[in-house]
Amino acid sequence: MSAFERVLDDTGRRIVDGRMPAGGVLTVDALVARHGVSRSIVREAVRVLVSLELVEARQRVGLRVLPEEAWNVLHPRVIHWRLAGDGVARATQLAELVALRLAVEPAAAEAAALHAVGSEGSALLDLADGLARADGPAFLDADQAFHRELLRLSGNRMLQRLGAVIDEALADRATRVVHADPHDVALHAAVARAVAGGRPDDAAAAVREIVSRTAAEPSDSAAGAGGPLG
Repeated sequence: MSAFERVLDDTGRRIVDGRMPAGGVLTVDALVARHGVSRSIVREAVRVLVSLELVEARQRVGLRVLPEEAWNVLHPRVIHWRLAGDGVARATQLAELVALRLAVEPAAAEAAALHAVGSEGSALLDLADGLARADGPAFLDADQAFHRELLRLSGNRMLQRLGAVIDEALADRATRVVHADPHDVALHAAVARAVAGGRPDDAAAAVREIVSRTAAEPSDSAAGAGGPLG
């Protein structure tokens, strides 16, 4: 991890988990002293934190930590930091991700089934077939590729932009689930067949079941190696 990433990750985590509460003040000098890095590196990290709306720069004050309502909670970095916590914060983020996915992915599946034709629909079938053979690091790659393709096939650019959010949800699951449940593999195949066959209701229903099943899986990273596939 680079010095820049170290400063950014440490500061972002401390803000998100409440060790640096809303209203608190940071200074560049304090961050330089904490991390033993140059002011230019700290300023670069601060620019990112400002863009994520975790802090705001105030003249003659420094950097004020913003309340949670202001954060860019759809940014993958913020999602990652929220998931890295424990207790209520992590549980809240997981629940919010499931709710978002239930709102977004069935709609994307419906749109994909209405608009995907020919080779586009068959590409999703190929990705579903790859899930059955995936394991270890390939498991996450295959799962993310499937869900990104589903969003792409929707033809909706706003839905497509949420791919990075879903990637984070799947990446978090991969820390505790490395083998796909056969039923979930079958559900992904059902989604692909419904999309390729132009059956929007069936595609949406299968995706809804996939996401709903993830809500029931253990959230503890030590829970075990098997479980639902996202």
